[in-house]
Amino acid sequence: MVVARLEAGDREGILREMAARLEAEARIPHEEGVLEKLLKREELGTTAIGRGVAVPHCRAAGIRSPILLLGLSKEGVPFAASDGQRSHVFFLLVSPQDNPNVSLRLLAAIAALTRQSRNLTSKLLRSEDPARILQALREEEERSRD
Repeated sequence: MVVARLEAGDREGILREMAARLEAEARIPHEEGVLEKLLKREELGTTAIGRGVAVPHCRAAGIRSPILLLGLSKEGVPFAASDGQRSHVFFLLVSPQDNPNVSLRLLAAIAALTRQSRNLTSKLLRSEDPARILQALREEEERSRD
């Protein structure tokens, strides 16, 4: 799933906006408390990994496979990244409660792509619609493998 334009201007707002979209489109039950889990995870430490990217994540019971939502904020949001940059690209990951290994592999893959692709954030932000955003993501992923 892709949200080409996130509207919120702060960390909690971004998480609220993305969690609502997941609950609506991925059919994650509201009672799973995805937003609350994401906020609790942020209390442990920021999920911003630098270079304009954040990877908010949590686990939830009742889902069989990971759900990933990619959201973009043109203006960027202060997300307490160690490099001091605003976060523009958000990979929100909700993974099954009973399979922590799958979430670790996905988090590692996103972190590796972010490290290896110097243009990931700017390229994604230049793309306007979800199909082009996904295409740009695939292109950067292929480049990072070369």
